[in-house]
Amino acid sequence: MPVSDPGILDEAVTAAATGSGVGGGFFALRWLVQWLTGRLDKRQALLDAQDERVDREWQKIREKVEARLDKVELQNEALRFAFHHVAAALIKVDPTNPALAQAEQMLSAAFPLDLRLMTDRAEIALARDELERRV
Repeated sequence: MPVSDPGILDEAVTAAATGSGVGGGFFALRWLVQWLTGRLDKRQALLDAQDERVDREWQKIREKVEARLDKVELQNEALRFAFHHVAAALIKVDPTNPALAQAEQMLSAAFPLDLRLMTDRAEIALARDELERRV
């Protein structure tokens, strides 16, 4: 006698096949998501390592530039003070020397509002004029 009515066994086989298909699909989806996120994690780790390397390189460059700047500032300050000492001696000898006026203009362009040299020069010139008037 042919069985036209599906039995419990047939339904169980169908349910098992459907369940394994759905389970296999979920497994494949889970594997795909983990594979993609694993690739993204590796890529992010590479980017983080690269960022750290770039940060270290920039830090070294900045330290070199700061060291050179400090050295140049010290040299510049020494040159400026040396000029003021030499100029003060020259002003006593010849306060109307045009080379001193040119140097003063260059310094005022490079170092605005440094009026010490100009004031010293004017005082010495006035003192010299007074001495010449008395004689």
